[in-house]
Amino acid sequence: MIFGSKQNKELAGRIVQAVMPSIEQASNAHGLPTGFWKEPYVLGYMMGQINGWMSIMDGDALSIADKGRIVVETFGTLSGEKGKPISENAMVCAQQQNPDFMRGNQNGMFMAMYAAGRVPDADGYEVVVMAREAAGDDSPEAVTEQLARALWVEEVRACMTIGA
Repeated sequence: MIFGSKQNKELAGRIVQAVMPSIEQASNAHGLPTGFWKEPYVLGYMMGQINGWMSIMDGDALSIADKGRIVVETFGTLSGEKGKPISENAMVCAQQQNPDFMRGNQNGMFMAMYAAGRVPDADGYEVVVMAREAAGDDSPEAVTEQLARALWVEEVRACMTIGA
């Protein structure tokens, strides 16, 4: 639970709504894979998504403590577990500059920004061009779906298979 303002709780709720589709994409009929919330790529991607959406939703002016509370609350809601240990594990990965975490963080942030239409010259990014070609459709929804498949679903599948 956030020990902050009602606005922080509302912001955390909006971020959860924006990020939850990623969790649903990674889940299968049996739920999330074992170790999901400890996997560096997953933690990085989720942290990138959370921070990206927080920025998009005007959370940049918040104090570092409030941002931290929102991250913990969001991880807790998304995982159904206590958010603080997940957040702490993510911070360890960030401090150690774990390459999987860093790649996931960059991809998660990119996805949030792309989905919000906040990537200048998005058509110039190779990953967007490839997603558009794979989708066979120029609509933002189709490209976003292909990007999510490439930067999230396939990456999670690979890291959870390797880590198993």
